[in-house]
Amino acid sequence: MNMRKLATAAIVALATLLGGAGTAFAYDAAATTTLNVRSGPGTNFRVVGVLDRNQIVQVIECNASNTWCRVQDRTLQGWASARYLQPVAGGTPPRPQPAPTRPDVGISITTPGFSIGIGTGRPGVTPPAGQICFFEEFDYRGRSLCVNEGASARFIERFWDNRIRSARVEGNVEATVCTQSNFAGRCAVIDRSVRNLGMLSDDISSYWVSRAR
Repeated sequence: MNMRKLATAAIVALATLLGGAGTAFAYDAAATTTLNVRSGPGTNFRVVGVLDRNQIVQVIECNASNTWCRVQDRTLQGWASARYLQPVAGGTPPRPQPAPTRPDVGISITTPGFSIGIGTGRPGVTPPAGQICFFEEFDYRGRSLCVNEGASARFIERFWDNRIRSARVEGNVEATVCTQSNFAGRCAVIDRSVRNLGMLSDDISSYWVSRAR
C-alpha cells in the first residue's frame, strides 16, 4: 500500500470512530424540583407539561451544550432543563459531557519521509461540587457514608437503610432524601449540615445528591 492510500485509510478510520461518538443514549432521571417541559430546548419554547418534584422520566437525548434534554414518560414528551434532572441509580450511565473541541482518538503513521497524526485530544472532566456525609449517630458521630455530587441510591444499601441520624454538607451540594425506596414517601432536601435530622432520623431509604441551586 503506498503512502497516499495509507493516509486515506487513516482518515477514513478516524471518520468512522467519530461517527460512532454521537450514538443515542437513554437513562432514567428524577426531577429535582417542579419542572416545566417545553416543546424545544430553551425557555422561548412553549410549555407542554410539568414534571412534579421526584417524578422519574426517561432522558432520550441532550443538546450539544448539555443544558437541555428531551424527556418522556407514558403521557408526556418534550425538553427540560438538564440542571434539574438527576440521574437515578440502576439506570444507564449519566449524561455525557459536552463534546470536546478535539477528538478523543489518535491515529499516527510514520514512515521514512512521511508521517501523519490525527487527533490527540481528551475531553475535559468537570470536578464534583462537593460531597455529603451521612452518619449513623447524631452530631456527626459513628460510621459515615460519604457521596459526591451525582451519586444516588434508589435502594439504599442494607446497613444504612433507616440508620442515618445526621448529615454534613461539604461544598456546593444538596441531597434529596426520601423515607421510602425508589424516591417515594416523605422527601426533604438537605442543603446544609444537620446535627440531628429530627423526624428523618432512622427513616431514610433512598437519596440523590446534586449541585445546590
